[in-house]
Amino acid sequence: MKPAQLEAQVSRVLSDAIAELNDPRIPLIVTVERVSLTPDYSHARVQVSALGDMDALLEALSHARGHLQREVAAHVKLRRTPLLEFSAADTGEPGLL
Repeated sequence: MKPAQLEAQVSRVLSDAIAELNDPRIPLIVTVERVSLTPDYSHARVQVSALGDMDALLEALSHARGHLQREVAAHVKLRRTPLLEFSAADTGEPGLL
């Protein structure tokens, strides 16, 4: 599979998994803007956006990292599951991170 296809597949799996999380710090609508895999697929940088407190969202996603990695491992066939790193997506407007 090409890297772009894997990134898209990981993005879809994470979008579904994040929507199912029951954490009050996570807003109802969270968008996975971009997933970037390193060349050896050991790390995945996930950029997310949502309305509300981004710091609380990133903290909640970091707390749920193990569960999200298990979801990726179950749905994306890779030799090893990439370590997820969450960050706020750059909106292009200053001060909105």
